[in-house]
Amino acid sequence: MKPVYILLFISFFFSTELFSQSGLGVMVDRAQQAFTDLGNRSKRTPKPANIQGTHYFNERFEVATLDYFGTELNDKGFMRYNAFRDEVEMASTTSQNESDLILMKSNDIVPSIGGEEYLYIPHRLEDGRAYIGYLVLLHQGNNHTVYIKRQKVFMEEVVARTGLENPFPPRFVDNIQIYVSTKGDTPVPLKQSKKGVSSFFKENSDKVRKFIKANKLKVSETDAIIKVFEFADSF
Repeated sequence: MKPVYILLFISFFFSTELFSQSGLGVMVDRAQQAFTDLGNRSKRTPKPANIQGTHYFNERFEVATLDYFGTELNDKGFMRYNAFRDEVEMASTTSQNESDLILMKSNDIVPSIGGEEYLYIPHRLEDGRAYIGYLVLLHQGNNHTVYIKRQKVFMEEVVARTGLENPFPPRFVDNIQIYVSTKGDTPVPLKQSKKGVSSFFKENSDKVRKFIKANKLKVSETDAIIKVFEFADSF
């Protein structure tokens, strides 16, 4: 995809006229046609009614901005993150419930949704496999960059085989992980236990362990992880 076409589309989609009351329907249709021409319309089938849960941590479309090749575009749009499909959906209003318009996936296109930056970058999964997807930036320090990955994982139905077992319907469950990049390396998952967090810092593990204990930090919480890495910037 040539950058000039991407920029033309993004500017078109985020134009103020698109969200004005006058000519809204025509502009939305034109924007959707542009998206179709660029191959970014997603074919969806309705979610079966028997599946519990949702694809989203926040189902509402929020006001969003875009950073394009290092430059923030002046206009704003409406977006939400699909945590099951790992993609950013775009809408014409905040009251829209469904959308098949998907933001182009590129490390040069960074959406900020609800004040959070979604970076489309390579990272390592728990099993060591390489993957390219969205991580949300939490902290950027001298040596470490910390991200959070919020996923919705589909779980198959569990049928009770005996009266002692509990059945479970098919459902989407939360999977939230912290990722860390050290000196620009590929981000890897961080084990969110006191031992896992302190041992991450190797020769400085004792300092970190004492800091966690002294400040009574719960490393299962995002704010605590940020405090640990802010402390780690001091050595």
